[in-house]
Amino acid sequence: MSDRSAVGVDACPAGWVASVRGANGLRVETHESFASVAGAYPEGRILVDIPIGLPAGSRRRCDEVASDLLGCRGISVFYPPSERAVERDDYDAASDAHRADVGHGLSRQAFHIREEIREVAEVAGDDYDGRIREAHPELCFAGLNGQPIAYAKSGERGRRLRRALLSDAVEGAEAAYADALERHPRSAVGRDDVLDAMVLAVAAAAPSLATAPPDPDGDEPRIYYLGFAVRGP
Repeated sequence: MSDRSAVGVDACPAGWVASVRGANGLRVETHESFASVAGAYPEGRILVDIPIGLPAGSRRRCDEVASDLLGCRGISVFYPPSERAVERDDYDAASDAHRADVGHGLSRQAFHIREEIREVAEVAGDDYDGRIREAHPELCFAGLNGQPIAYAKSGERGRRLRRALLSDAVEGAEAAYADALERHPRSAVGRDDVLDAMVLAVAAAAPSLATAPPDPDGDEPRIYYLGFAVRGP
């Protein structure tokens, strides 16, 4: 195990799925907690598909920029709960707190990742550009593809394209994907979870990454991704 490994992490029913890119290609593993992932790779770069830094007063600029960059796939960007909302374990109470803090209602998808947000915050705090960074898989896939992918990864066409992009980026990616599905039942780790973790590992190994927004203030959340040229209308 190399501390210098590049690690992509996504939440899954089993806890957390981590894809690790090291000298021998990609491998996929699961952890019960995010702290376990961070502890296993104390000097590795870790990209995680969970918000780091919550909104106060308005939606996070990084989410709005990410949604715009993804165009037709902008629906894959969840606007995270405010600090008060993330502490509520009742949806209606969380949505009310979020609306009071941010001026918008809270989606159920964002509400359901509150525990994962708290787990990551316990490890990463509000350090936006340390070794643990927030990233978005769809933005990273767009970087590999040169533009956002129109097809959702929940469908066979979208899944096949993402697998091909990963195989082009890393030797042995398809074998790592198949091995992960063989070792873990879908009730524990979904196909989409594995794909997302793998593309984040590819991004974590890149020498440089783009950010949304491209000009974040020092204390402003940002989303890291593999950059791509934004095409005009």
